[in-house]
Amino acid sequence: MNRSLLLIALPLGLAACNVERDPGNDTTSVSVNEAKVDKALDDAGNGLQAAASDVRNAAEKAGPVLANAADDVGDAAKNAGDKIENGADKAAADVRQETRDNPPKKN
Repeated sequence: MNRSLLLIALPLGLAACNVERDPGNDTTSVSVNEAKVDKALDDAGNGLQAAASDVRNAAEKAGPVLANAADDVGDAAKNAGDKIENGADKAAADVRQETRDNPPKKN
């Protein structure tokens, strides 16, 4: 049995117990209402199933959003890289043009 179900079953089982004490005979009897336990476990199972379905639906919706975000980040990184490369190429061209024999123009 799954650990989660055990954690749910224990308090439900205790809630379905009837304890009767007979001080005259000095006895205690414990009985379990199985129908009450079965209904509570069914309700808990249905709740877990609904929660699992909600998580699955959220994950299915998040997948495409995350993929689009990753694409956007990749595109932005590529654009930034292109700009840096173009700036470096321009700076290198400027440096090649500005030599001792061809100094930069003075303002």
